[in-house]
Amino acid sequence: MIFKQIPIGSMANFAYIFGCDKTGDGALVDPAFDINKLLAESKKAGLTIRYIFTTHTHFDHIGGHGEIISQTAAKAVVHKLESSALKKKGISNIIEVEDNDIIQVGNIEAKIIHTPGHTPGGICILLNNEKLITGDTLFIGDCGRTDLAGGSSRQLYESIEKKIKTLHDSIEIYPGHGYGRKNYSTVREQKKSNPALMCKSLEEFEALP
Repeated sequence: MIFKQIPIGSMANFAYIFGCDKTGDGALVDPAFDINKLLAESKKAGLTIRYIFTTHTHFDHIGGHGEIISQTAAKAVVHKLESSALKKKGISNIIEVEDNDIIQVGNIEAKIIHTPGHTPGGICILLNNEKLITGDTLFIGDCGRTDLAGGSSRQLYESIEKKIKTLHDSIEIYPGHGYGRKNYSTVREQKKSNPALMCKSLEEFEALP
């Protein structure tokens, strides 16, 4: 697997490039800014971008979708609850997904995990059961905020408890922003060090600073 974490923009965002080293099929995740940089990195890796995965549709995660689609004819992958946000931007080349759907990118199995809470249609993307791209659901040492439109602390708590903490401890976690002291971690490490994964109840979770 080809996999790159790319810092973009001025809001500590991470975009991701991943692809198959055999077929050359590739994908971008949350390419909001620095489009030329992302396309150049993809080309350097020998990848043809087939898909743009959307962890959620806040502006700092979808800003580059239109331009990239115009240059590559890639399809935008987004949870069905948030596809309207892309359509409002004039994007029609859309694949609507739900929990447990799988998008095959060459020999890479990209599994969709619906993790509402930060937004209603927020998703994490599990690559070959090895790497989890978490968007703004989970950061290293923290979790996404729930006080924006469509946010729900109950849903985010349940997403973390039922969808993330149940994954194998060895799976690597790659967040949507570089807010932590590290740029990536593992499920095991976050269970031991991230307060959002250490809460015993919703009340305790909601009391986090």
